[in-house]
Amino acid sequence: MHGAALVMAAALSLGLTACGGGDDATATTPPTNNNTPAPSPTPSPTPAPAPAPATYSVGGTVSGLATGKSVTLLDNGGDAVVVNANGSFNFPTKLAQGKPYAATVGTRPSGENCTVTNGSGIVGTSNVTTIAVACAPRPLFGYAVNSNDGTISAFTLDLTTGMPTAIGASVPVGQGPLSLTIDPAGKYVYVANAIDNTVTTLSINADTGLLTVVGSATPTGMQPYSIARTPNGKFAYTSNYGDNTLSAFSVNTGTGALTALAPITAGANPYTIAINSAGTFAYVVNANSGATPGTAMAFAINTTTGALTQVGTTVNTGNTPQFIAVNSAGTYAYVTNAADNTINVYSISNTGALTASGTPVAAGTNPYYIAIAPSGGFMYVTNVLANTVSVFSINPANGALTLVDTTPTGNAPVTVLVNPAGTFAYVVNAVDNSVSAYSINSTTGKLTAVASGSAATGNIPRGMAIVAVP
Repeated sequence: MHGAALVMAAALSLGLTACGGGDDATATTPPTNNNTPAPSPTPSPTPAPAPAPATYSVGGTVSGLATGKSVTLLDNGGDAVVVNANGSFNFPTKLAQGKPYAATVGTRPSGENCTVTNGSGIVGTSNVTTIAVACAPRPLFGYAVNSNDGTISAFTLDLTTGMPTAIGASVPVGQGPLSLTIDPAGKYVYVANAIDNTVTTLSINADTGLLTVVGSATPTGMQPYSIARTPNGKFAYTSNYGDNTLSAFSVNTGTGALTALAPITAGANPYTIAINSAGTFAYVVNANSGATPGTAMAFAINTTTGALTQVGTTVNTGNTPQFIAVNSAGTYAYVTNAADNTINVYSISNTGALTASGTPVAAGTNPYYIAIAPSGGFMYVTNVLANTVSVFSINPANGALTLVDTTPTGNAPVTVLVNPAGTFAYVVNAVDNSVSAYSINSTTGKLTAVASGSAATGNIPRGMAIVAVP
C-alpha cells in the first residue's frame, strides 16, 4: 500500500507538469530580496587649511613737508596713503614675501615738489621701512620774451641760490614781443606782440614750467608795448603806443581765453600800463614822442565790467617817460624819464589821482624799468645805456627816494624783477641775450651778483615775469 501511494504521487506530479505548470520546461527559482548593498567608502578627513602667507608692511619716512601741507603717496600705482606731517608712514595694504612694491607721488603738496628714493623693490621677510620721500619748496619759474626772434624763454629760479636755469626750447609767439604778464593762479602767460598787434596766450605746465600756445592770438590796438592784468585775473589791458589807446579784455580764468572789451582813449604814445595791488586803479605813462613833456594818467577799474574811467587830471612827467610802477600800498607811483635820466615821484589819493611829489630824482643814463621790493623799502631801476641798476631806499612817510648804490650789469639792462621773497633780483640784458641773478641784502637793499648766475635767452630779450606755480 505504501508503494502504490508513492507511484500515484509521482504520476500526479508528472501530470501537473505536462499540463502547463510553467512556460519553461525547466523550473525556475523565485527571486529573493536579501541582496546585501556594497558598503559606503569611509570619508577622508578634511585637510587643515594651509596657513596664510606672512605679509609685511611697506613704508618709510617723509621729510621737508611744510606745516599744513599734505602729500598723497601711491604703492604700485593704487594703494594710497595721505601723509600730513613729516615722519614715518605705511601704505594701507601689506604685501607677502616676493611681491613687488613701487612708491610714487600721487598728489604733491601745493607749492612743493617731493622726490622718492629707495622707492621700489621686492618684499623680503621683514617690513619695508627704507622708502624716503623728500619734499622741498618748488622753484620759481621765470619767462623772458625775445623781441628779435619772436619767442619766449623759460627758466627755473632756485629759491636758495637764485640760480636761473633755462628749461626746454624757446616757444614761438608773435612778432616783436615786448611785454608779458602771468595770471595769479599761475596757469597762463600773456605776451604782447608789438609788431603783430596781438596777444599770445600760453599755458604753463605746473610740474615742468614749460609753455604751450593756447588757441589763436587775440588782436589788440596798434603796437601794444605793455600788458598788465588785475590781481584777481579777471581783466587784462594793453597800452597801444601806435594808436593812443588801451585795449581791455575779460579773461576766462578756466581756459585763459581773452574777450575784447571797449577800447579806452589814452594820451600820446602810451608806453606802459601798471595796476595797483588792490586791482582798483590803472596807471599809464604817455611817452609823447617828439614833444616835451610826457604825461601820466590814472584810471578807476570797474571790478565788475573791467571798464576804465579816468580819475583826476593828467599830470606832466619828464621827457620820454617809458615806465610807471606803484608801491604795494598803492600810495605812491614812480615814473622813469628816459630822455631826462630822472625819476618822478607822485602821491596817490584815495580816489586814485596822481599828484607830483618833490623834485625829480637823478638816475643813470636812459632809466627804464622799475621794480619795487615786496617789503616796499627799496626800488631798483635799470639804466639801459649805463649798463647799471640804481638802488634806492624808499621813505615810507613820503615816498621819497635816496640813492643807495649803483650796481654794474650786463649790456643794455632792460628789465629788473625781484622774487616774491625779496631775496634775489633778476636783470635782463638785451645785448648780451641773458638773464642774470643778484642776491639782495635785506638790510641795505644792495645787490651782489650771483657767481655764474646767468642763463641764455633768445635774441634781444625785453620783458620778463616771475611766477610761483601752486
